[in-house]
Amino acid sequence: MAIDARPDEPVGSAQPTAPAPAAEAESAAALGEVTLSGAALGVGPRAAAVTVGRSPLRRTVGMIGQYAVLVALAVVVLAPIALVLIQALSSPIRYIAAGLPLHPVGIDWKDRTWWSGGAASVILRSLVILVALVWLQLRVAGGRIWELSRFRERPVLALAVAAGWVAVVLTTNPIFAALADGSSNAPALVLVAVLVVGATQLIGFQAGARSWWAALILAALAGVGLVAVVVICFGAAVWTDAWTRADLGPAMVQSLILTILITAAQLVTATLAAYAFTFLRFPLKGLLFAFFLGTLLLPLEVTLLANEYTVRQLGWTDTYQGLVAPFAASAFGTFLVRQGFRGVPPEIRDAAQLDGYGHLSFLWRFAIPLTRPVIASFTVIAALAAWNQYLWPRAIIDQASHETAQIRLRTLVSTEVAQSNQAIAAALIVAVPVVLLLIAFQRQIIRGLTAGAVKG
Repeated sequence: MAIDARPDEPVGSAQPTAPAPAAEAESAAALGEVTLSGAALGVGPRAAAVTVGRSPLRRTVGMIGQYAVLVALAVVVLAPIALVLIQALSSPIRYIAAGLPLHPVGIDWKDRTWWSGGAASVILRSLVILVALVWLQLRVAGGRIWELSRFRERPVLALAVAAGWVAVVLTTNPIFAALADGSSNAPALVLVAVLVVGATQLIGFQAGARSWWAALILAALAGVGLVAVVVICFGAAVWTDAWTRADLGPAMVQSLILTILITAAQLVTATLAAYAFTFLRFPLKGLLFAFFLGTLLLPLEVTLLANEYTVRQLGWTDTYQGLVAPFAASAFGTFLVRQGFRGVPPEIRDAAQLDGYGHLSFLWRFAIPLTRPVIASFTVIAALAAWNQYLWPRAIIDQASHETAQIRLRTLVSTEVAQSNQAIAAALIVAVPVVLLLIAFQRQIIRGLTAGAVKG
């Protein structure tokens, strides 16, 4: 701001003058350029002002560095999974004799077509591929898996899904036959399948991708991924062998029921206990909460023998109440949900009391909805812990018909030493529900665990 002091006036009476129109226009143009650049980069004006002065070379190098770090992290995370998958597909003796290479050795392929295995198997395979195709198209279009209304708005997405399923069915049948016969034409057939499936997905990706080259890259990745999943998951015989040898069907149903019961019990008890420790006033509340958290220091092995004796005295062996009762409450869940309840503004509690809401009404209508991400994250954590339980079910289950999936895995590992790849394959099958749960609730887990970590 300029100060205009005339010679015949005292300095103290100087009046501020408005900036010149030319300078004002230049400032507005510069601000508009900074704001436009920030919008193009997806950042605010302040961050954009920092990046506008950078040269194109520095911006390119920085972007390459970011992608290099992401690729390195992906390799670190996915490399162990790839090695496990290679060992599951390979024949153990031939794989060791080949020097433990970084590719499968001696894969046993099934002689099958897409329509083999009965109606249930065909429906399951078709649903898996259709869900994957729907997810891909909606993801590229900027939607989520449940936003099916986008298919009405953009019929080309539905066309891409249908064409992709038909392409997968028609192109994988020759691949299955070539792999079962050991034909040398299998790689060429796989390449053709990747190109055809990718071309069908390119139809929908063009409508949602930002540029043609991005749509082309996404279509190529989709073709490779879909064909690889179909060939490996539905063509290799090790998955069927592991499922049959370990009898995983009843065991996984048993684990699923156990997981649902334990998770539901822990949700109820943790929510009620957290509400009491947050909103109620009673003597020695702090001491009781500290004692409650102190139970986290006790591992399962400390209370295993006493709990097993109690359960056997009650006659609860081979029962759901015996499996669920020792884990019906969770100190960690109480602590996590309590931290979420502490973020509820006191004004809401006071207003609810003035409106006549009781404890249960306030809990159900206000406290739980406001802390939904925290409760969702604890739900996933509790479900994962219940699904992976081994020591306690092994202690109180005597009959084979009540064994969980983890017990069957341990039995398969100890009995099928010469076919260790089947045990690895069975472990991967048991891990599928866990992976699906993490994928479905990843946003809730992140929001719940980071709730209250950032202010403002």
